[in-house]
This record gives sequence, structure tokens and C-alpha cells, in this order.
Amino acid sequence: MTKRRLFALSDPHLSFASDKPMDVFGPHWRDHASRIEGNWRDSVGPDDVVLIPGDISWGIRLDKALPDLEWLAALPGEKIMVRGNHDYWWQSLGKLNRLGLKGMHFIQNNQVIVGGLAVGGSRLWDFPDIVWPFDYLETGGEAEEKTPKDLARAKREGDPLKIRAREMDRLRLSLSGLPKVAALKVAVTHFPPLGEDGAPTPITDVISRFGVDICVFGHIHAPSSRRRPGEDVVIGGTRYVLAASDHLGHKPIMLAEFE
Repeated sequence: MTKRRLFALSDPHLSFASDKPMDVFGPHWRDHASRIEGNWRDSVGPDDVVLIPGDISWGIRLDKALPDLEWLAALPGEKIMVRGNHDYWWQSLGKLNRLGLKGMHFIQNNQVIVGGLAVGGSRLWDFPDIVWPFDYLETGGEAEEKTPKDLARAKREGDPLKIRAREMDRLRLSLSGLPKVAALKVAVTHFPPLGEDGAPTPITDVISRFGVDICVFGHIHAPSSRRRPGEDVVIGGTRYVLAASDHLGHKPIMLAEFE
């Protein structure tokens, strides 16, 4: 049987139908969509799978995000994604599946099985015991300012304590459904489940409990030349990989092979 490859690329922050240029955060974001496409087509084959751990589109509504989703669907390979904190367009799983985008899989309390690969996960949220720096100024970009619209959306999200509890429930629910016989078990989260020093957290304890081989996350941005502690470490038998697009030089990272 021909082996398939598993890749990951998070936080593409696409905006084909929205006026949200990413190069305000630094020159490493210039023409990032075309760079993603070129690197993707050079690396990923039609039988491969790419994990996309959130912050997929700047579109506020689903119709505004649709051009971005269609652009991803046209790239080689199957795609498996979770919601990011900026994915305001994300709807119920039923509505997303009814878009009919070939090879696009959305995780929300469910699992995606592709051959011997089993994937679960959740968005997660900011947790007080998990600290990662957001130092855009060190990368040559500008700090992201919260606009009144951003603050209004945050208010609509609700109590952070409730969001954290809900996201942990979603993570447990999704991972509990992974087949025990799966050759490769993968968790996908948007927010990092570990601290910047690679230390274990209550979230990594949950992930290890379900026998996850690899956990891929995004949300933390840095140029590809900068290495941060905890970006690719093994905790409790699980490999944790930071896959933010700018951190990877806008090139999908190959994680494993599976059948």
C-alpha cells in the first residue's frame, strides 16, 4: 500500500474577500498567500493530508470566508481544520459540511479518519497557566491593536472561564472518539496546549491520556528563523509542533507518513 504523508500549516489568515492585509505585521507576511500556494504545490501531493489549526480566514461571515475556503479546497490533498479565535465565520458542523467543498473536513466535537490516520481536537482558549509571548515588535511588525469591533466580538464570546471549560469538554469528547486501533492519532488545537518552555500542562495531560502521537497547534507567530522553546517537543509520549504559517516560512511542514 502506498504511504500517504501528513502535513500541517496553521494561521494562513486569508482575506480574498476581506480588506485585511497581513504585511502590516512585518515583511515576512508580504505576498504570503502566493507563497503558501507555491510551497504547498511543491510539497503536498493529491493523496496527502494537511492539518490547518485555525485562523483560516478573516471573513466575518461565511459568505466572506467562502473564497478563502474554496482557494484552500483547490490545493492538493485533503484538509482537516479546527476553528481559530479569528474565525468568526465558523458555523455549525452541518452548515460547514453542506458547503460541499471536496476534501475539506471540519472538526467540532467529532473526529476525522483517513486510512490509518485519526484526527480530533478543538480550538481551546487562553488558559492562565499557559503563557506564550506575543512580541510582534521583535519580528519587525506592529502590535495588533484591539478595535471596538474586536472588543464587541470578545464580549459576545462570553465568560472566558466558561469558554475554557467548554473547549476542554470539546477536546475530551473529540479525542475520546479516536479509534484505539488507529495507526496514527493526532490532535489539532488552535491555542497552544503547552507552555513556552515546553512544560506539561493540564491540557497536555488530557492529550497524553488518549494516546495521541502528535499534537499540532498555531496561534503563536514568529519568523521562521526564530526558534522558541516548546515549539517542537515531546511530552508524555506526544510530539507537539507549532505550525503557524509565518513561523514555517509559509511552507507546510511534513510530520509523518501513514497508510
